[in-house]
Amino acid sequence: MKLKYIPNALSIIRGVMALSLILIVPRLSLLGFIIFLVAGLTDMVDGHLARRIEGAKSELGATLDSISDLLMYIVAIFFIIPEMHIWPQLQIFILIAIGCKLLNIIPALVVHREVFFTHTVPSKMFTLAIFSLAVLYYVLHLFSVVPGSDVWFMVFNVSFVALITWAFGIIVEEAYIIIKIAYPEKNIKGFWDIQKHNEEFAKRRQEGEN
Repeated sequence: MKLKYIPNALSIIRGVMALSLILIVPRLSLLGFIIFLVAGLTDMVDGHLARRIEGAKSELGATLDSISDLLMYIVAIFFIIPEMHIWPQLQIFILIAIGCKLLNIIPALVVHREVFFTHTVPSKMFTLAIFSLAVLYYVLHLFSVVPGSDVWFMVFNVSFVALITWAFGIIVEEAYIIIKIAYPEKNIKGFWDIQKHNEEFAKRRQEGEN
């Protein structure tokens, strides 16, 4: 296998692992934990490799990464998080956040005539935070610390209050980026990077016209 295909292969493997947790493997078993952990680690590695390996960065790779991330979110949000017995109100806000995230499809279609979601630094940090919280729950569950622990019940609920607030901030940032950026750029670092990308796009367009 050529090195440039490794990031895409890791994204595909992560997607297959996520599907196995949805359809086949008991999610709160030791095997489920190992699969979830390995899948999460591939998410940290594939993007780094895509940036480091010449020719590895591509639209296909970004799409595969987004699909695999979506499947991992489904595992975390609909199968692992409910096991944490968080407050029902928080589960409602999680669903609202998902709905608001999907609403960003509208400005993307209006402004760019294309559906895309951004992979900003805050969104990647958010994914890492969700992954870390899920891993913590897995470890506590495997050692029979939870459920039934009032302390950990409060820790998880307070953590989700912070994460949901963070999620809405990311959604607002993404909407702002979609509206302000001159072309669909999935791998933008954040709203502070818009001007640089717009200047680069204008420069490339001017060179093409000349």
